Amino acid sequence: MEAIRRYAVLLIVLVLGVVLGTLGWQAALVVLTPLVMIWLMLWDEKSYKTKQYKRYTEEKQQYMYRNSR
Repeated sequence: MEAIRRYAVLLIVLVLGVVLGTLGWQAALVVLTPLVMIWLMLWDEKSYKTKQYKRYTEEKQQYMYRNSR
C-alpha cells in the first residue's frame, strides 16, 4: 500500500503543477488521464492480491503458522 500512497502523492503534486501551470485543460487532461488510470489499476491489483492471500491462508490452515513468522 505504501507504493500506492507514494504514487498518489506524486499524482497530486503533478495535478497541482498542471493546474498552476499554463498548459490549459486539454493538455492537462492528456497528461493526467493515463496517470489516474495507472494509479487505479495499481490500487485494484494490490487489493486483489491481498484478498487472494487472505483466501489462501484461510483455505490452507496448515500454512498459516509458517507464514505468520
